[in-house]
Amino acid sequence: MIEGAVRFELEGESERVVQAGETFWEPGGDVIHNQDGNALSDTPSKFVVFMLCAPGQEMFTFVDEAEQKERAHLRAPRPSAG
Repeated sequence: MIEGAVRFELEGESERVVQAGETFWEPGGDVIHNQDGNALSDTPSKFVVFMLCAPGQEMFTFVDEAEQKERAHLRAPRPSAG
């Protein structure tokens, strides 16, 4: 993270906020990236991304709604509001 803070959630992990100066990574493979987004309501966030994949493999595999529902039990509980 260069500036700001990003809310980040991978399947099987609790949602977390990555702050400026911190790093994060995704393991790839059969793990769904559930969400990300700016964690700040009044300031933009900036980060640098390096993406690698094996030759001949797709960089992204999109998951349809049916598969999301099948794997819902793998998602960590959402933080309560307020």
